[in-house]
This record gives sequence, structure tokens and C-alpha cells, in this order.
Amino acid sequence: MKIVHAISAGFWLVAAGVLAAEPTVPATAPVTPVAPPASPTDPIAEALPFLQAAYVDFPALHYKEGDKLSDLESRAQGKISILMPGTVAPAPILTATLPDGIAYCRVGSFSPKKDWAGVASDLNALAGTHISGIVVDLRGNASSDYAGAAQMLGFLVPNDSALLKYAPATKAGAAPIPPLPHLDGPLIVLTNDQTADAAEALAGRLQSDGALVVGRATAGTGFEEDKLPDGAILRFATALHRLPGDTLTRPVVPDIAMTVDDHNEKAALMFIREDRVLDVIQEQSPRKRMSEATLVSGQDPEWDAYLSTLEQTPVLLSLPRVHDPVLVTALDSVRAIRLSGAALAAPVPTAGPAAQAAANDAKAANTSVQ
Repeated sequence: MKIVHAISAGFWLVAAGVLAAEPTVPATAPVTPVAPPASPTDPIAEALPFLQAAYVDFPALHYKEGDKLSDLESRAQGKISILMPGTVAPAPILTATLPDGIAYCRVGSFSPKKDWAGVASDLNALAGTHISGIVVDLRGNASSDYAGAAQMLGFLVPNDSALLKYAPATKAGAAPIPPLPHLDGPLIVLTNDQTADAAEALAGRLQSDGALVVGRATAGTGFEEDKLPDGAILRFATALHRLPGDTLTRPVVPDIAMTVDDHNEKAALMFIREDRVLDVIQEQSPRKRMSEATLVSGQDPEWDAYLSTLEQTPVLLSLPRVHDPVLVTALDSVRAIRLSGAALAAPVPTAGPAAQAAANDAKAANTSVQ
């Protein structure tokens, strides 16, 4: 089944300038010139020891005297970033029902709003609405919380306990999580190059269990965060510490790979974090709906025509609507799989690249949540 990928549009920012009133100065009084503010110091000196000690592949950065941290960020291709103070709090797990009865679960971290029983209750509520499929969004999740990853896997695929051996033992006296009803329909998993560590392991297990992965390949690393003297957070990739017998898939290669604009995707994920997921899946202008025949065959001429109209639209001095093409492609994939009516693909155990390739070919026809 051929599915056409959408390429994200750019995200424009418009800043408004503010004119300061000029102070009144007596004619006879000397005016003392004011020196311009000093440019901020590049944090390379503070960041370099962290990167030299733990970055996943420091020689590949080709560091030389005089380089700025921005130079290393550019060469790292997403594996080094600077986060402003107050922006690193873990995103709570969110759930929503999207158009056509598709359930959406945003797992930006393994931190429930309240507790795991609350997450189970939210998923129970979704299951009770006769959903047509579920999208699990792991983009940006670089958590090392294998207990949380194992808990999410248990919700989605109850008979898969592969991640439990990587999780710390459950505390004595912990309240059991109520069982979830059968979540019917296709399961789609969204990943990007910031999906790492335990979240990456979860994506790999779900793919092995028959889920369709959409987006970008996962990081294949862990991530470390260190505070710099100015309060900013240095975030960078580190080597994974594998346990003996670790057979988890890393990195996870998506079944539907997409080219994505990083700035637009970050903006979309911020909207989703604010419970505005419906805003990022609505289009800037109406487009023709795909007929059932073209949707089942995997062809999407209407979407191509819609993108063409966007390219011809003049740029206005206003903020365009943020669009999330990865999520839109996932929703279209759920509809296509449901309409195809193909037989369910049986989960294939991980047994090397050949078996994984066969599993990818089989599950593209149909997937379901166990």
C-alpha cells in the first residue's frame, strides 16, 4: 500500500517592535554616551566538558578551536540542543478522541497527570467510545523510565511483557492497575529523532507486535541534560547502556518515513501539549476528500492538489496555522487500513533483520491492538 507523505510547511514568526520614549535632557547638561549591551557569552566553554565526557560520538563533531556551541549543534543534527529554563518539565500523558472515532494518546514522557490508574481510566473511556483505531505519539520522548514504558506496553498489548525485565521491581504495596478492555482497530505509533531510550524500546516492541510506525527514525541513543551557569539546559545524546541479553530494536525505522520541518513539528507538539490537538490537524483551506477507491489503493491525488494550492498562496503578514503532517498521515493511515478490510497480520517475533522485514511487509496491510 502506497501512502503519500506530506511535507511540513515552514513556521513563520512575526515580532512587534516597541518604541521607547526619549528622556528629556537639559540643554546645558552633558550627555553621557551609553555603551551598547555586551553580546551574550557563547556557552561553549561550559558545555564542552559535558560533551567531551559523555556525548555519543564527540570525534564526529570535528570540534576545533574557535567553534561556537551553535556550530556543534548544527553538526550534531538534533543530538545537541539548548533548552531555556522552565521548558524541560515532562509533558503529561494526554488522551483525546479525534475525528472519525480515532483515539489519540500523546506520550511525550512517562509522567501521568496524576497516576497510572488515571491513565488507565482515560484509556478505558476511549475504548468505551467504539474507536476505529489508536495513534500513540512518542515524538520527543527520551525518557529512561523503563517501568513507565512497560506500563504503556501492558495497556496497549497486554500479552507483551518484554520490557518488564528492564524495569525496576515494582514497589511492595503498589495498587494494581485495572485491566483495560480490548482496544479495537489499527495501532499507529509516531516517532522522531528525539524518541530515545525507553520510549524507543516501546516503539520497537509495538512495531514487532504489529503497529505501523510513522515519522522519523528514532535516535538510537539515550539523552542527558546538564544545567549551564546561565540557567539554560544542555541536552545531548549519550551512548545507551545495554543490559546483558538486550535484544530491543534501536533505532526503530518507521514503516512510513517522512521529511519533517523541525520548527514546525516543535510548534505542533507545543499546541498538543496545551490540549489543542484539533488545531494542528485542521487544514489552512478546504481540500477535496479522498474517495474510498483512491484511499484503499493508497493514491492521494487530492492531497497533492491541496499542497500545490498552498505553494501558490501568497504569504500574508500573519501567523499561519500550525500543521502536523505526521499526525495527519497517521490519521489517513488508520482510515485506509480500516477501509481495506485486509486480514489481520499476526505478530512476528523479533528474530533478526529478515524476520523484521517480513513483519513490516505484512503489517502494512493491516494492524490491530491486541
